[in-house]
Amino acid sequence: MSVSLKCAACGAAVEFEEVSATAEETCPGCASRVRQRLGDAQMAIPVSMALPEAFQQVDLDSVSHKADVLVERYRRRQAVTEKKDLDSEYVLAKALEILATSLQHLEERLDRSEGGADGRKSARNGGDREGLGGERTEGASASDQKAAGGEEEVVQLQPDEGPRTKAHPVDVPVLVRREAAKLAREYRRERHSQRVWDPHGEPQQEISGFRWLMSSYPRATFLTTFVGTAALAVLTTLLMQGMFEERQEMVPDYLRPVEQTVLNELWAEDPSTGQAEAMARGFLNATSARAAAPFIYEADRIKEKLDRHYRAIASPSDYELTLKSQATDEEGRRIFVYRVLVEGEVPRMLVVLPEGHMPKVFWEFFAEVGDYSWEAFLDARPAEPSLMRVWATRSETYHPPYTADDWQSYLLHDQAQRRRVYAYVERGTGPDWLLANALKKDPVQFERHSAVMAQVRMSFIEAKTDAAGEAIYVAEIEDVPATSWLPERFLPRDGEN
Repeated sequence: MSVSLKCAACGAAVEFEEVSATAEETCPGCASRVRQRLGDAQMAIPVSMALPEAFQQVDLDSVSHKADVLVERYRRRQAVTEKKDLDSEYVLAKALEILATSLQHLEERLDRSEGGADGRKSARNGGDREGLGGERTEGASASDQKAAGGEEEVVQLQPDEGPRTKAHPVDVPVLVRREAAKLAREYRRERHSQRVWDPHGEPQQEISGFRWLMSSYPRATFLTTFVGTAALAVLTTLLMQGMFEERQEMVPDYLRPVEQTVLNELWAEDPSTGQAEAMARGFLNATSARAAAPFIYEADRIKEKLDRHYRAIASPSDYELTLKSQATDEEGRRIFVYRVLVEGEVPRMLVVLPEGHMPKVFWEFFAEVGDYSWEAFLDARPAEPSLMRVWATRSETYHPPYTADDWQSYLLHDQAQRRRVYAYVERGTGPDWLLANALKKDPVQFERHSAVMAQVRMSFIEAKTDAAGEAIYVAEIEDVPATSWLPERFLPRDGEN
């Protein structure tokens, strides 16, 4: 028995020869394999997750029409809900208010009618009234007729002029208006219970908190506020002092000068290391050559050079000092090498050498100063050979009259690689061999090249400008005293430096 089902993907009709949960057919609309779903006698679902290439178009006009219908239904339901949510007391108050207004209009109309106040009085006493068409009604009241067993009569009060209208009863007490107004005020108070109301039933702005205190007790409030503010200021000052002290304990050691207690502990555990670190920090914390002189190795010998080329670090109280290595000299005294890191600068090495019974900072190593500092050398441009502490690496750049056949080119720079000089030395000479041998045995890796530190005597030749506008300095190497920045007494005796 064949069954026709709709494809759930495209809506096309699919014929199944038999009704079975495992039977599959190919949909003629989307060419996907579909299967009958259990319990569904109308739709056939696709077997795979593949989607059809095209779907049935939707009539957008019908969608818009259905949306309008749904919106209208929602509005009707909302209106009905709002009517159902009205309070019965509120409805009664509204009815009484309308009734009071109608009575007021009735009195005004009776005043304008013929007979004036007498007519109103006779109407209240149940007298005869004359209608607009000349008919007369007996003066019995509606309440009397009801008591007699008859039906209640609605009294018609019509003026002589104007259209026929239905009048309101006149036996209602005058207190109706007051009761209606009372109920209305009670309802408003229930709806606005958080507000303050005056005797006339009008809401007032509530005065509370500090405004109420100032309006009720101005002097006491002002005095209390002043005393509290002063106490708060004193308490805040004390708390800030305590917080600052606790925060200093949380700051790393290298961000502030080492306390004396820390140095004392280090001195007790390792006197030599404690002395060396104390001297290093004393030198770094100094801000002038005079203050740094007691911590500098052979300060008296280099006093003139120290006064001329000394520069304090950028942040004397904000640096990182780390012990990198240590060694011993021929007499068994220790040499310390520290790493100094100042924010915004490249790391520099600081060497502490023994001098007498106390270690001292080798300032010429730290400042990279020979006979001149780098700044002074490039400014003075001395023609006579001058000792400089440099980093040297091979270069393939040659400036006339120097050629690669007779000269070897070296690029000399400082630790930060901010100042560079192209220096030339005759090939095969002692200085050339010393630099080449040091580069082969123990080079130091920079970002893009390997270099070796050396003490070089060189003469300034000339300064040029390349096509990009950068300055090019040319020098000639006369001698290489050592491939180290340490003093001569700390170099190995065999000359392999």
